[in-house]
Amino acid sequence: MGILKSTVASAAPKGNWLKYTSYGIAGYIVLSGSVYVVDPSEMANIRRMGNPVYSQPVGAGPHVKIPFIDTVDIVQVSLTTLHIPPFDVNTVDNQKITLDMNFNYTIPRNKVNHLLYEVGKTGNMDIAESIIPVVKDRAGRIFNKQNTTAISQNREAIQEQVTHAVFTAMEELFGLQPHSLQIAQIIYSPTFVQSNENAVKAKNDAVSEQNKQVVETAKAQQKVIAAKGLADSAIESATGDAKSAIIRAQADKTKQILDGEGQAARLKLEISAFNNNPELYTRYLQARAQLQWNGQAPQVVGGANSQQAIVVPLPMATGTR
Repeated sequence: MGILKSTVASAAPKGNWLKYTSYGIAGYIVLSGSVYVVDPSEMANIRRMGNPVYSQPVGAGPHVKIPFIDTVDIVQVSLTTLHIPPFDVNTVDNQKITLDMNFNYTIPRNKVNHLLYEVGKTGNMDIAESIIPVVKDRAGRIFNKQNTTAISQNREAIQEQVTHAVFTAMEELFGLQPHSLQIAQIIYSPTFVQSNENAVKAKNDAVSEQNKQVVETAKAQQKVIAAKGLADSAIESATGDAKSAIIRAQADKTKQILDGEGQAARLKLEISAFNNNPELYTRYLQARAQLQWNGQAPQVVGGANSQQAIVVPLPMATGTR
């Protein structure tokens, strides 16, 4: 009997310890479940029995909630970069291109409740899922109007159009504050890339052929210029020869005229020495001829087929008139 009482007495304190421990654990759970912490980059609100508790979200720091009843909804309000997964769009010339984009935004304080409870499902679980389809739709509308071959050339203008369309939709539909949108990649279809490479090659070949034609044309022009130079040189040489012949002929003519004039002048002077009496001058010439005659007979000068003979007269005999 004594042993039984001792056992019961020793068991009682142990049962109290378990009870107190259970109370402590339960208290800890209650206390930890009644406090939540909001980071500086976040804002939050509480849903109690399905209804938002605060008309404006709470900011950074510890806050109290009712355990097992309140649900905390936290959303990031600092700059968020949302990657838009690659998606396909068709251009106006029915070519498929793939776009890879990034969208940067922040959530204004007065739009936190709107995004948590008025966009998509309640809470912040599907904000990105709501934004991505709208970004794809607005970008696709812009690219649907573009010609594939002009996208690279007009990329800056297209970027501005897509940015404006996305920013306007984000502000109107979600109340976001857009900051930037980047089109990280524009990926063309393999068929278009191949056809574009073929077109570029054909263009390069055409340019190469044109360059060859330009070179050949230049060579031909050089030959024409050289031939023209030779022709001009020959013309100048012939012209010079003709002018020289004319000058020589004129010189010969002038010489003959001067010789005739000189002989006439000489004869005139010689005749004047005989008092301008031609008969006396003639007799003088005959006398000179007789003095110079060597006694040979006159000779006939002419070729075998000559039609005309030249007779060299004999000097007159001495004493004849």
